[in-house]
Amino acid sequence: MDLEQLKNKLQEQGLICEVWELSPGDSWSDPGHKTDEFFVLLEGQMKVSCQGKVSNLEIGQEIMVPAKEPHTVSNHGETAGRVCWIHYPNFA
Repeated sequence: MDLEQLKNKLQEQGLICEVWELSPGDSWSDPGHKTDEFFVLLEGQMKVSCQGKVSNLEIGQEIMVPAKEPHTVSNHGETAGRVCWIHYPNFA
């Protein structure tokens, strides 16, 4: 299944799939959303920090961030990284 097929399938289930790219050394943090969210690593080397744990993602690996949990996603690799961010439309 390619990325567009995945996006369409998730949309049919009421979910949104957005692709984010981070340059090497970049990160973003969020105080948490009102719904659970998922990240799937598509390319590169990234880690997700949540609930006091740091997870180094492998390509194709997914991680769930529970609702209202602060979290950080960072690129610790030498090339750009891409993740698929899966969430509900009313996540904010």
